[in-house]
Amino acid sequence: MRVFSIIVIILLGAVLLHDNAYAQNDAGPVKIKINRIVFERENSYALYVPSFEFHVFFQQEFNILRSAITADYDYRRQDMGFGMSHAFYKYIVTPGITIEDNLYFREVFSDSTGIWNRAQSITPFLSHKVNGNTSVGMEFKIQREWSPNRRMGAQIINSQDRSLKIYYLYKKKHTTDYEQFLGYLSFERAYQIFNGDFNYLLLELFVRQATELNKSIRFKNVFSYKGNLTPQTSPLIFLGGHSNLIGYENDEFWGKKVFYMQNLLELKPFPNFEFSINKAQFRRLALLCQFDIGQVRGAPDFADLKPQNMDIKMGGGIGFGVNTDLPYMPQTDLHIMIASPVDRSDLKFYAGFGGWIK
Repeated sequence: MRVFSIIVIILLGAVLLHDNAYAQNDAGPVKIKINRIVFERENSYALYVPSFEFHVFFQQEFNILRSAITADYDYRRQDMGFGMSHAFYKYIVTPGITIEDNLYFREVFSDSTGIWNRAQSITPFLSHKVNGNTSVGMEFKIQREWSPNRRMGAQIINSQDRSLKIYYLYKKKHTTDYEQFLGYLSFERAYQIFNGDFNYLLLELFVRQATELNKSIRFKNVFSYKGNLTPQTSPLIFLGGHSNLIGYENDEFWGKKVFYMQNLLELKPFPNFEFSINKAQFRRLALLCQFDIGQVRGAPDFADLKPQNMDIKMGGGIGFGVNTDLPYMPQTDLHIMIASPVDRSDLKFYAGFGGWIK
């Protein structure tokens, strides 16, 4: 598939070399959710309390078509989203399309907008599996958004976002189902074409390593960076919460460039330990420790919102808890954790099932 690789290289050059000199208004596209990245092909679901977040990913394969649906709901913040994707996976180059509709409620989304934001997008894509572990692809996103002006709530700001993304994905499983390495690199360039309003260039790097030393000890490390490489109006990227910076409020920090690291340790003192409550049988019990570090750069300071005080905002959180399985569902994690920022005493309680981290 040399032809496809050449096309990807040409488009990558177009993404990186496109002129950055366009002037833009102060309204930026919707904030980027970095709470999870789903590269797994397996069906998955998760529920977290006390926020009562629910996430589901369901996939079904047919003769030549693979279809997937995603649904997300956050009861406390009233966020909700739905998406579907279809791909003709039997071909050497896989064509497909993804459709999403998301509604968020936040104080801020950009320099001008806040309270709520609705984003609808259609994303045609092409992907190619180079070998058993490596995939490359490109996506063209067509998105429109609505959000009220933060200073004049009756005024609705409508924006259009047109962007091209080139990505590289490497995923390798080791000797057990738990052990795996995943690496993801992408460049996403927004264009002022077809009524597009933005001209940013986003770089995203995501690395995840899961290791199982023995029956008693396993750990997972995550590194993530996402940021705008141009001085143009940028999507706001939010950080904070159980999924990327434990111990902090959800989306406590925001800015143009965000990175975070997670270090998760699971210790099973008695690997073959089983216990029961009434007739419910639990097949394992593990101790958990999670330590996260995150940093935000280029955070705008809005006069009518709590300022972030500095261009660079950094935080660290640590949590401890226990992990077991749901009765009658031995492959489903059930975890309970207590966590706090390292620089202040502010305990947070986390619980959920469907995976300690996804």
